[in-house]
Amino acid sequence: MIKARDRRVQGIFMADKNSSKEELARIVERLDESGAASVIAFAKRLAFAGENSAQKTSRQKMMDRRLLDLRETVRKNPEKWTVDAMAESIGLTRSRLSVIYKEKFGDSPDKEKRKFLNQKALDLLSSTNKSVQKIASECGYNECENFIRAFRKSNGMSPLQFRKTLDLQGK
Repeated sequence: MIKARDRRVQGIFMADKNSSKEELARIVERLDESGAASVIAFAKRLAFAGENSAQKTSRQKMMDRRLLDLRETVRKNPEKWTVDAMAESIGLTRSRLSVIYKEKFGDSPDKEKRKFLNQKALDLLSSTNKSVQKIASECGYNECENFIRAFRKSNGMSPLQFRKTLDLQGK
């Protein structure tokens, strides 16, 4: 009797993760006939887990949509966002957002925000005649020196040097 039960248990463990509910129900029926109550409970949990995977997929799609929307919102106005505000806006902790965001987009939320700020600065420098101080302020920097330092780190030159290269190239 023990060996027969072991073979039935193996049948459950060997069932493919994508087994249909009907196949799992058939296994449960066979086990039910032999009186293997604990294995039956396991099989029922396994079937329930299969049903929940569809819900997880739905939740994952919803989270993906929320992350994409958040990313687009931050891209439009990066100076108005902090990582804490991003996390709060989609109902996650800062650390959980950082993990999920990096898995989805390849960079941390903070690094992406800096990229978006840098792109905004490049756009403003190349399309307007605003002062560097005014652009720094529009990019959310309280101190122009911090903006220049961040710009130089990202682009290898100061904002004024960038403008000069544009003038030399004839915009």
